[in-house]
Amino acid sequence: MKRSLLLGAPMLVLMVAACSSDSTGPISITAADINQAAVISASDATAEDVSILSASDMTMSGGAVQNVVGGGLMMSRIPSGAAPSYTWTFGTGCTYSASTGRFSCPPMTDGGLTLNRDYGFFDANQAAQSAYSASTTASANFHVNVAGVHVAAAGADTVNRDRSLTVSGLAGAETSRTWNGTGTRNDGGYRQETDVKRNYHTTDAVTVSNVVVNLPRSSNPWPMSGSITRQISGTASISRSGVSKSFAVTRTVAITFNGTQYATVTVGSDTYTLDLSTGVATKN
Repeated sequence: MKRSLLLGAPMLVLMVAACSSDSTGPISITAADINQAAVISASDATAEDVSILSASDMTMSGGAVQNVVGGGLMMSRIPSGAAPSYTWTFGTGCTYSASTGRFSCPPMTDGGLTLNRDYGFFDANQAAQSAYSASTTASANFHVNVAGVHVAAAGADTVNRDRSLTVSGLAGAETSRTWNGTGTRNDGGYRQETDVKRNYHTTDAVTVSNVVVNLPRSSNPWPMSGSITRQISGTASISRSGVSKSFAVTRTVAITFNGTQYATVTVGSDTYTLDLSTGVATKN
């Protein structure tokens, strides 16, 4: 069963406490609730980041697919169980432009989302290359954007996510690679539960810092070290029994990797464990 493109925009699941002394109604929002909203907003996108790193590595023969000339990355996500939540497949159609020094790929649209991506290979002098070379390619940059409306269970998400990721340490006999980069995210949506409707609109400024992956990726699916930091801001609201309460979400969420399927998420004084396979974070 295929799940196409980058589905699974974040669902802000907020803990709601009843408080009879709340002058605005029977909904009370605590600092811990806002922390949780920020963490859950970041969790799915972080699991998606890890899948992007895996897919990008595969274009350079770091994973299950070997001898890929020029990449040809096709970002379909297929549930795979043990290794990152989705293993992406390959397609054709990405073409190299000597004028830009990059490969551009035709847009892909599925499930209400449109995916655009381009990438470039570079030698030790930062000269563009028309194909990946295991011996001379020193670094590569991958740019990925996905936007559209994804209809989810009991709701919908409007997403716009953009990433520029650079991997270094490629030339010669590799045992590891290091990823750095930046990204932005602008997601919004709602969920309708039995008696509660939750709305959210959050933006991220994302920094990927020295995320190290070991080779071969087929047997080393999870980042060994490094971090992804998200500066999250936005608003959310909860409506129940005819009463609504809105609140701001402004948090810094840091995710650190340790070579396992489980990363540590820190926001304020709270810590969570993020399952990179499912994108679900659990408070410690």
